[in-house]
Amino acid sequence: MPSAHQVLQKAASAIPHPYFPTSLHLPHYTVPTMTMTTILTIFFAAVFGILGVSWILISGRKNASTSTKFLFLWFVACGFIHSVLEGYFAYNHKTIAGQSHVLAELWKEYAYSDSRYMSGDPFIVVMESVTAALWGPFSFLVAYFMYIDSPAAPILSFLVSLGQLYGDILYYATTLIEGAPHCSPSPFHYWFYFMHMNAYWIVIPLYVMWRSGKEMYRGVAALKKTKTKKH
Repeated sequence: MPSAHQVLQKAASAIPHPYFPTSLHLPHYTVPTMTMTTILTIFFAAVFGILGVSWILISGRKNASTSTKFLFLWFVACGFIHSVLEGYFAYNHKTIAGQSHVLAELWKEYAYSDSRYMSGDPFIVVMESVTAALWGPFSFLVAYFMYIDSPAAPILSFLVSLGQLYGDILYYATTLIEGAPHCSPSPFHYWFYFMHMNAYWIVIPLYVMWRSGKEMYRGVAALKKTKTKKH
């Protein structure tokens, strides 16, 4: 099995960009100025830095359960990823392949697993625009509601998670139904970047919806019980 580096070298020698399918037309593409190691280090350092600060913040809530604390971290991280990273793509999708900003470099690296981010695929642009405009701010709002223990937290977290789940399923399906032609044949890009990194937005939203659904059910059941006693 060829390494990711060998696959990309071979692709780059035949076409002016390293993405797939090889027929993809990217006349504005410029070579990344950062190495994969540098890009991933910056990304994960930022994510863990945000999680660290968020953990310190939510740890001050002594009555918060462990699951609430971890979901607080999840929604804060989602807020930053949706608003900043995905928002940057949505705003710059027409020129991102030719940019050298650190966020553009992140997308150039991720695009080895899905070149639709370089070609400005209409579905990707619409999906990421909705994600950045709605689920980014709402994720921050869910985190705030969790922090203050608001009864609105399960309602909004269910709504945001449903949107994330729906978008991620469509994201997977719209390329897998074609045989994933937009992904590099490298197992690392397919299984880690494409499958693994996006799976979080299926598994965790399902858990959040189950958890929030139980809370809402208990709340409605308690309200009905109270109304029955009054009558």
